[in-house]
Amino acid sequence: MHTLWFREHNRVATELSALNPHWEGNTVYQEARKIVGAELQHITYSHWLPKVLGDPGTRMLRGYRGYNPNVNAGIINSFATAAFRFGHTLINPILYRLNATLGEISEGHLPFHKALFSPSRIIKEGGIDPVLRGLFGVAAKWRAPSYLLSPELTQRLFSAAYSAAVDSAATIIQRGRDHGIPPYVDFRVFCNLTSVKKFEDLQNEIKDSEIRQKLRKFWYENPGVFTPAQLTQLKQASLGRVLCDNGDSIQQVQADVFVKAEYPQDYLSCSEIPKVDLRVWQDCCADCRSRGQFRAVTQESQKKRSAQYSYPDDKDMELSHLRSRQQDKIYVGEDARNVTVLAKTKFSQDFSTFAAEIQETITALREQINKLEARLRQAGCTDVKGVPRKAEERWMKEDCTHCICESGQVTCVVEICPPAPCPSPELVKGTCCPVCRDRGMPSDSPEKR
Repeated sequence: MHTLWFREHNRVATELSALNPHWEGNTVYQEARKIVGAELQHITYSHWLPKVLGDPGTRMLRGYRGYNPNVNAGIINSFATAAFRFGHTLINPILYRLNATLGEISEGHLPFHKALFSPSRIIKEGGIDPVLRGLFGVAAKWRAPSYLLSPELTQRLFSAAYSAAVDSAATIIQRGRDHGIPPYVDFRVFCNLTSVKKFEDLQNEIKDSEIRQKLRKFWYENPGVFTPAQLTQLKQASLGRVLCDNGDSIQQVQADVFVKAEYPQDYLSCSEIPKVDLRVWQDCCADCRSRGQFRAVTQESQKKRSAQYSYPDDKDMELSHLRSRQQDKIYVGEDARNVTVLAKTKFSQDFSTFAAEIQETITALREQINKLEARLRQAGCTDVKGVPRKAEERWMKEDCTHCICESGQVTCVVEICPPAPCPSPELVKGTCCPVCRDRGMPSDSPEKR
C-alpha cells in the first residue's frame, strides 16, 4: 500500500505538471500532496470506516459539518493500545497472490511470516499486483470469538529475521500494562499548566496564530481548501481507481474493493471506474510561475528554514524586522520610479494604440475565464458511449449498473447480488441477479442467456 500511494502521488504530480507547465516544482508537489491527502481522507471515512463501524456506528459518526472546537480530537490511550488493535485480528495468515484472472500465481500463496522482511519477493515474484489482488480478491479472515489472532502473529512473527519469534498478542497485552498514561490535557494540569479546551489555549506553546489556524483545517471539506469543482472531483476517488492507476497491470476490480465480489461477473473494467478529473486544477494563466497560496507557503518555509539553526534574541529580531521594512520601502520606491518611467515612455507613444492593446488583452483574458467557468458549471455529462446526459439524469448502463449525471460527472454503481437460495441459479435476460427457475420450465428458454 505504501508503494501504491507513493505511485499515486507521482502520477498526480506528473499530470498536474503537464496541465500546468508554468508551475514550479514545489507548487506541483504541494498540490499533489494535498490531493492525495484528500483522497486518503475521503476513502477512509466514506468507504472503509462504514465497513468497520456498521450502520449504527456510521450514523453516530455522521457527515463532516466543519471544525468544532468543543470536540476532543485526541485518541484515548486505552483505544490506541487496546481497542484499535482489533486490526490484528483481521490479518490473514496467508498472503494470497493472484494473477489477472484471480487465480493463484505460479509462485503460490505465501504464509504471512515468510512475507515479512522479504522485499525481494516483490521484485522477483510478480511485483505488487499479485499481493494487491489477494487483498481485494479474497474475503477477510473470519473472526471467530475463540480464534482472534493467527499463530502467524503469536508464534512465528518476525521469525524470518530473528532467531526467536515475537508473540504479537503478548506484546499488545504488555503494552497495555505499560501505558497507564492520562491524556495530554490531564498532563498539563498535573504539570501546573493551564487547562486546554480550544486551540487559543495553546497560544503560549504555539505562538504562531497561523499554525493554530492550520491545525483547525486538516480536513479536505473545509471551505477554502479546494474549490467546489475540485471537491466534486475528489469525491469520485476510490481505492479501486487508485489500484487501477498505480498497479503494474491491474485491469479489473470490483466496484467496491472493500467488499468481496465474484469473478468475473461482479468485476468491472478499470475504464468503468470513475476517476478524479485533474483538469479542474489547471490554471487559466500561462505566464504565472506558481499560484499565490503556494508562493506564500514557499516564502514562509524559506524564512523558517533560514531561521531554523539560528536563535536571535529580541533585539536581533527587532533589527531584522526594521531592516525588512526598510527593504520593503526601497522596493516600493523602485517600483514607483519604474512606473513613472514606463508611463512617460508610453505617453510619448501613440496613446490610442496602447489603450487598444490593453483592451485586447483584457478581452482575451475575460474569454479564457468565461470558458473555464462554463466548463466548471457544465450542467450535463457525456457517458462512455458519447451520449449526452442531462443533470440529475439516471439510466441503466447494464442490467446491474445504475448511472447518474451529477455536477458534470458520471457516477455508476453496480448492484451486488445476494446468494441465491438454490444450487443452480440462472441469469435471465432483463434481470440483474441470478434467479432460481421452476423445475418445470425448459432450460433452453429463449429468455435464458
